[in-house]
Amino acid sequence: MKVGDSPVFRRFWYVAMPEAKLAEGPQPFSLLGEEMVLWRDAEGRFSALKDECPHRSARLSLGEVLGTTIRCPYHGWEFDAGGTCALIPQRPGVTPPASAAVKRYFAQARYGYVWVALEEPLMDIPRLPEAEDPSFRLIHCFHEPWDMSLFRLADNFFDLAHVAFVHRDTQGDITKPVPPPEEVEEFDFGIVSRSVVPVANREVGKGYTNIQADETVRHRIATWWAPCTRKLHITFPNGIQHVIFTAGTPLADKRILFTQFCLRNDTEEQVPAAKAIAHDRKVTLEDKHILESTRADVPIMPWETPEAGMPADRANNLMRKKLRQIVETYGPPIARAAE
Repeated sequence: MKVGDSPVFRRFWYVAMPEAKLAEGPQPFSLLGEEMVLWRDAEGRFSALKDECPHRSARLSLGEVLGTTIRCPYHGWEFDAGGTCALIPQRPGVTPPASAAVKRYFAQARYGYVWVALEEPLMDIPRLPEAEDPSFRLIHCFHEPWDMSLFRLADNFFDLAHVAFVHRDTQGDITKPVPPPEEVEEFDFGIVSRSVVPVANREVGKGYTNIQADETVRHRIATWWAPCTRKLHITFPNGIQHVIFTAGTPLADKRILFTQFCLRNDTEEQVPAAKAIAHDRKVTLEDKHILESTRADVPIMPWETPEAGMPADRANNLMRKKLRQIVETYGPPIARAAE
């Protein structure tokens, strides 16, 4: 199954772009083939509208924000944050008809990013208590396109078996390929995995853990929200907490936006943000190298041929089961591949 095979995935929040980008003016964005314009009005409201004027189809993202409206660059028609046409300059004093409205999508800001959903969301944007805790600092890390499936990234969130091989230059030890045991539990739109993971602590790791030993452990709590958002809460023996938040946004069946930031309970003097980013940059590039080689199709539905497996795939398989349940419960029937 690919993310575009079921319209149910239109009903989730996805990261679109940094909130600060809208200070430059209206911005174009495409989500699952839907072209939209993102903008912020003078009252601070965020809006996502179809990037097409209903008059002669000009892109509103080429226009400008005027107070509480966005103005089309072609004939000057203006639209409010809800998509209602507020003004047709060529017909002063006449209330624009309802047919002049622009399609509206869902938009809001959280954690410094604008999030969008194409249809009524099934769940809220995940809440991060650490982002509201003054003892934690938020460090923005990555916001970039990756050529891979949304579901493959979600798979990788729980894959402890790959660490020894994929991350052998950062935190893995190829001589110890057996992953540690984990406890896994479900909730409505996601799962939680808990484990204590031994890790190699190489030079790049020492810089971000502030631990000088060549080996350490991390207490790991990984929370996944469908379809592809994860909070990885890591606690090291010295008390440092490194909370990684990762979000995948589907641009196409094998192209995503990879967004990641972290929250830490230390200070810039103890561990500079640049060192934390450098470590996570190296780890994510190791993942990217492998994940971009995988197929877009992920066998989620009952009629799809399953991939070979092993006991360590338990959490991944539960994640796929949750996605299947979402498709079957909230989405319309989808055609079998063979049909």
